[in-house]
Amino acid sequence: MAKQNVTPHMISRRNFLKGAGILGLGVFGVASLSGCAPDSSSAAGGSASGTTVSVLTYNGNPPYCYLDDAGNLVGYDVDVLKAVDEKLDDYSFSIDSMDFNAMITACESGSAELVSCQLVPNEDRKAKFIFCEEPFCLSPMVFATADPNCKTLDDMAGKSTIATPGGYEYGMLQAYNEKYPDKALTFETVSSLTMADAFKMISSGQVDSFLCYDGTFDAVNEEVGAGLYKTDVVMCESTYFMFNKDQTELRDAVDGVLKEMKSDGSLAKIAEQDLGTDVFSAYGDALSDNELVA
Repeated sequence: MAKQNVTPHMISRRNFLKGAGILGLGVFGVASLSGCAPDSSSAAGGSASGTTVSVLTYNGNPPYCYLDDAGNLVGYDVDVLKAVDEKLDDYSFSIDSMDFNAMITACESGSAELVSCQLVPNEDRKAKFIFCEEPFCLSPMVFATADPNCKTLDDMAGKSTIATPGGYEYGMLQAYNEKYPDKALTFETVSSLTMADAFKMISSGQVDSFLCYDGTFDAVNEEVGAGLYKTDVVMCESTYFMFNKDQTELRDAVDGVLKEMKSDGSLAKIAEQDLGTDVFSAYGDALSDNELVA
């Protein structure tokens, strides 16, 4: 598949944030994951034997992890986890969904060994957990906006955007404002907000924009009936599986499988199936860690 063009104003997350010293946990949508009751839905893995691994994900972040019409846990994260499980002879995954904050607590306590929810490591997380070296996804991000003429970061100059202090996106946008003061965005800060509510705020004119996953935009926009538009991709993040800090052997085993799946093209096929494009080919040039996505 031909690589998608990366505009001059797309932010290479690692290149851009290197000078600012910011590396956080994605995504703004994480704020929308808190406050939900734990869910009993589960998706059994493919292996029939081996050490059982408790794997937690979320059920409201399409197309990555969500419930289908029959109540089954589905999505890109789930399909990758099942494919990894098929290749691990020594482990068997038991996959369940849970509130985001509860997932983090369970992983830290050791009641769950692995968490998948489009996570990006930050320093706080790396102090408590371990991550794969191999990303299992590249996730392009866009601004949701009511203005169909907003396509690039240049077009967002002077616009207001919803931001969650402490999130890496917030830090990234702060660094962008410092580097390009004549193109700066203004912040409407919130501590917790669902994507649906963010879209409603934009639709009602309370705020101009919200940074979200490209893959999630269409589902939320349709669900809310907000009638919003999205910009071109303005940044792309590599996302990782996160493990309890004692699970180094499991982490290394999963890393090996992900490398194999990257090499044989099977990871790209899952991306094409669930996300509509081979994100590794399409967005690899948007990252500076190309050795991880080659």
